[in-house]
Amino acid sequence: MSDLGQRLARGEPAAFAELYDRCADRCHHYLTVLLGSRDDADDALQETFIRLFRNRDKLAAAENLHAYLFGVARNEALRHAERRARDRKRVQPLTGTDLFADNLDAARRETAQAVAEALQRLRPEEREVVELKIYGGLTFREIGAVTQTPLQTAATRYRCALDRLKEWFARQPS
Repeated sequence: MSDLGQRLARGEPAAFAELYDRCADRCHHYLTVLLGSRDDADDALQETFIRLFRNRDKLAAAENLHAYLFGVARNEALRHAERRARDRKRVQPLTGTDLFADNLDAARRETAQAVAEALQRLRPEEREVVELKIYGGLTFREIGAVTQTPLQTAATRYRCALDRLKEWFARQPS
């Protein structure tokens, strides 16, 4: 994406459209899971691309544009969550529908709901790594860049999270 970074830095509208087409769906899904709301994710995604455009001169130097985008999105989500907390809005827990497609049959909806509940039981740093890996499609190197942790830490958190999820699901009645 280095050529794309150069084009973005020059402010080419087609380059921003290309970046959006490549990454917006996964980034939005990650933001939905992180913020617990599709509406909040919409706002954070919009702010992410506005911030990218405003600071486009930095995009040419970004080593990994994908990780850079998710880092900006993460920061926007944190800002949004802080504003929301100040406004004292009540956040509803994520449902299976928030995590997966809207048109799930009853059995899949039940499974999706169980996954949503299980994710809420993870430690925040573990949940974030799972969200970035599964919903964002990032590599551990990219996750490390986004969370400002070493690659091995990201991988370890992911592995621990999966172990905790397996244990939780094993204890659930069939």
